[in-house]
Amino acid sequence: MMLKPENGLVLFCSIHNFGQGSKILKLSANFPCIGETIILGKGSVRKHWLNMFGIIETRKEIFVSILDKGREEDVFTLVKNEFEMDKAHKGIAFSIPLNRYYDKGDIKLASKGMFGGGKMKYESIFVIADKDFQDDILDAAEAGGSTGGTVIHGRGSGTQEKAVLFNIEIEPEKVIVLILAKTDKSEAIIKSISDKLNIHEPNAGIIFTMPVGKTLGLYEK
Repeated sequence: MMLKPENGLVLFCSIHNFGQGSKILKLSANFPCIGETIILGKGSVRKHWLNMFGIIETRKEIFVSILDKGREEDVFTLVKNEFEMDKAHKGIAFSIPLNRYYDKGDIKLASKGMFGGGKMKYESIFVIADKDFQDDILDAAEAGGSTGGTVIHGRGSGTQEKAVLFNIEIEPEKVIVLILAKTDKSEAIIKSISDKLNIHEPNAGIIFTMPVGKTLGLYEK
């Protein structure tokens, strides 16, 4: 199945409980998409009454792929029905509009007008920092108004971020925290995280946001 970039392209992401990755991969065969990838992560529940019992993290599997904008609604409906995402705690799905997608080197597919038009209701906030700051990021996000986040572990590649042990350069582990927030609340969350990490200092971390076109599974308190 081929994508039709003239309709626009979106990055589709769905977050599932651990063990459902194979199911979403099989389901993806029913809709046109490319670059299907499963990433392991952790979902953090920042609720004090749960913290008392040590229940603050659950393993997650994150499905990422590129979709034809024209099929976006169909895919959300399919995922909602298959995983019951219209019910609480069954998972989260969202899409991010893409400007361009490059395939096979010099072949460029462009999405037209994806970022124009009305204001997006949600934003995705990405925070990349040393793994030791994971709890600080989540605490600061909660203080800024966030209700939770998904944690992904990675490795840094910047030369200034490498430590030396017995004359061997070691890349420190990085943590990537993904937070979905209402656009009118994202600024307060970003500021709270930025202040906590002293983001203006060298190698303190990186924060960036991307607009979210459509969401599923997010529930207001």
